[in-house]
Amino acid sequence: MSDLDQYVDSAKKGKLASTDTTVLEMVDISEPSYTRARALLLMNAQRKGDDKATRKYLDQIMLLPENQYNPVYLTDYARWHVNHAEYDKALEKATLAERYWARIAPELVFSKKAEIFEIQAAAYQGRFYKSDEDLELLSSAIKGWEKYRQHVSTKSRTDLQKRADAELARLQDIREKLQ
Repeated sequence: MSDLDQYVDSAKKGKLASTDTTVLEMVDISEPSYTRARALLLMNAQRKGDDKATRKYLDQIMLLPENQYNPVYLTDYARWHVNHAEYDKALEKATLAERYWARIAPELVFSKKAEIFEIQAAAYQGRFYKSDEDLELLSSAIKGWEKYRQHVSTKSRTDLQKRADAELARLQDIREKLQ
């Protein structure tokens, strides 16, 4: 058992104690357990809804070159950007995550690919809303939601399909009004 295993359950619940956080933050970048420590801190921050800490730990994780191509961290980064209306950065990170999806653990492939496709669709949709009715961005958003819907339908996730259907209906209605 790794020394860091004792923090997993608390991090998953967003319940790391301040002393635990301090211990994990003291893991130096040169140590082999650096990424794992930062991943636990990131998980804890995400579960707590601590946006500032989430960004801080994502930045720290990305300091290591091998993490800059990790689709799980890239997806987390893309999610952070799309949630902050930084759509170009979200698309950049999500596209990079999609390029490296084969590195995702098999049990996470479906959910991470769904998240990547959702972020891409939402980023195009956000770019469209910020634009002056750019029909090309609208078309990209529709294609993105269709790609997301197709992916989630492979596992019969009707809840996710309904989300895609709602976004598609909204965007197709907009397209009809603009044409």
